[in-house]
Amino acid sequence: MRLNHIAAIPDGNRRYKEKHGLSFEQAYLKGFQKVEEVLSWAEKENVGEMSFWALSLENFSKRSTLEKKIIFKLMRKEAEEAIRSKKFIEKNVNVVFFGRLELLPSSLVETLKKLEFQTADKDGFRLNIGIAYSGKDEIVQAARSIALDLKNGRVSENDFNDETFRRYLYLPVSPDLIIRTGNVQRLSGFLQYQNAYSELYFSPKLWPEFSREDFKDAVDFFYNTERRFGK
Repeated sequence: MRLNHIAAIPDGNRRYKEKHGLSFEQAYLKGFQKVEEVLSWAEKENVGEMSFWALSLENFSKRSTLEKKIIFKLMRKEAEEAIRSKKFIEKNVNVVFFGRLELLPSSLVETLKKLEFQTADKDGFRLNIGIAYSGKDEIVQAARSIALDLKNGRVSENDFNDETFRRYLYLPVSPDLIIRTGNVQRLSGFLQYQNAYSELYFSPKLWPEFSREDFKDAVDFFYNTERRFGK
């Protein structure tokens, strides 16, 4: 049994802000830095793919304009630095952004697309980042595309199955393990179709406080779990 794909719901940045008396920007910067750390830990565990939920579609609608402005500023800054430094090229990382990206500021989308293009041919590790993403919305968007393709004869209903459906999703591959921080024991629709047989690990730590030891505990939990896949 190999742990190839880990998905993470990095919850707790705002509570970390309140706990330590930080600004939104300081707290979210800590969260962005934690992503870098977790990626390095995943590489050491020979994980081949990680997916992060950076911002839900619901959060996109409900967060204040100021908070979203700060998040988008940090996202753009991190992406621009990655492009400039070519750090993902050096590490052979393929970066993919998924979700309702058309809702984001056009300048941010342009930068994210540049980073995707720069790393498109890398195959050592895959990093997926969900922005303005909702599991329900992903399924709805897939259903719309399927209906259109059925209507135009691009796909046959007789050949339609799970594998066919997955091709219409943002991410076709299911995570082996989903980690959620922040002492919240629900998935909130993250990878809702894909998570049917994912193992779930809930950490009480706020995301910026999530440590190497906590990550190792999650990995050990996975390897000590008997995966049944419905059997």
